[in-house]
Amino acid sequence: MSTGRRRLTTTTDLGRWNAEAVLDVLYDREPRTNAELARETGLSRSTVERALDLLVEQGVVGKSEPVALVSGRPAVLYQLRPEFGYLLAIDVGAHTVRARVDDLAGPKAGLDAGAAEPEQATVDPSDSAEVRLSAVARVTDQALAGAGIGREQVRAVAVGTPGIVDSDGVIMLCWVIRSGDWTGDRLRAWVRDRFPAATVTVENDANLAVLAEQRFGVAGSAEDVVVVFAGRRVGLGIVHRGELHRGAHHQAGEAANIRDSRWGRASSWLYGRQADVPALFASAEAGQQVAVDDVAELAELLGDACAEVVQTIDPELIVLSGALSLAGATIGGPLAERFKQACRGMVEPDLRLSTLGRRPVLLGAAESARRQAFEHLLDDARPQLPSASPRRRS
Repeated sequence: MSTGRRRLTTTTDLGRWNAEAVLDVLYDREPRTNAELARETGLSRSTVERALDLLVEQGVVGKSEPVALVSGRPAVLYQLRPEFGYLLAIDVGAHTVRARVDDLAGPKAGLDAGAAEPEQATVDPSDSAEVRLSAVARVTDQALAGAGIGREQVRAVAVGTPGIVDSDGVIMLCWVIRSGDWTGDRLRAWVRDRFPAATVTVENDANLAVLAEQRFGVAGSAEDVVVVFAGRRVGLGIVHRGELHRGAHHQAGEAANIRDSRWGRASSWLYGRQADVPALFASAEAGQQVAVDDVAELAELLGDACAEVVQTIDPELIVLSGALSLAGATIGGPLAERFKQACRGMVEPDLRLSTLGRRPVLLGAAESARRQAFEHLLDDARPQLPSASPRRRS
């Protein structure tokens, strides 16, 4: 049996999937009745009730006394208990390090409410791993202090970094951070030592950006999405049939490493102008012809490159994310025009600008940490997971 996102082989697997579905709906912090949860998950009320009994017993979901509703009989309300644990998200880039702490329910609507997110630390691409990890320690300690919690209260940590990262969180290759000692298992081991009570994941930054666009951004429920994560360089995050696509060797999305490709040339364009890009886009927006022509060159490269994605992956949506999305219509307009020309004769997917600013990696890490925390919780509860058959979702 398959749910469309995960293959289920036992009734316990099915019970776990049902519990995950209930948790996913409760994620938005709003209290719900059993009937509302059944309607939103597509599960039967009895299945939802069994999942809720387990989650209440585990302490992750709170249960109210019966309360009066606008219509109908009084009903019990269920809601996530955010104080059950905390999530730590870390974005380790070539030039900056960011961190944020959220409670178990993850980022709220508006993304800032409820989070402890200190000022970013500045680093250099050539800084040693020791210097970079010192910056990570500094911003994470500040984030924990801002949330008023200790390390032992963190249930899950997710870290985003540039480079090729395998499924175990080992950095296999990283050209952007140039110190030479960033590859390997050092980052994951360091985080594990610092947070021994937490589950830890290290992931490619563009992969986390696409998770952020799904949960908080413009991707929504789309199941075939490519996020073009662009700032000082370009990377791709790919979701295929609802699942993150890393490739057989975890190299999917690294097209910018092909230097003479459109992706490689676009990445070189950004890298060569990194200090001047904001001023360049401001000049282009003001109509200065030299800047307009320069931006048009980038739009041509990215428009053609996105068309290549259509020809190879055929997504339903492409999202321009990262710092470059802050340029708005200045880059979005000419890019969309070039993209449309390059897609001539093909079915053209939607092309949208991200609304997450400079924080898609950090927000994607927060989402990844939330998923880890829930998975770990259900791993611990595996012998008690209820069995049930799902109804078809609408």
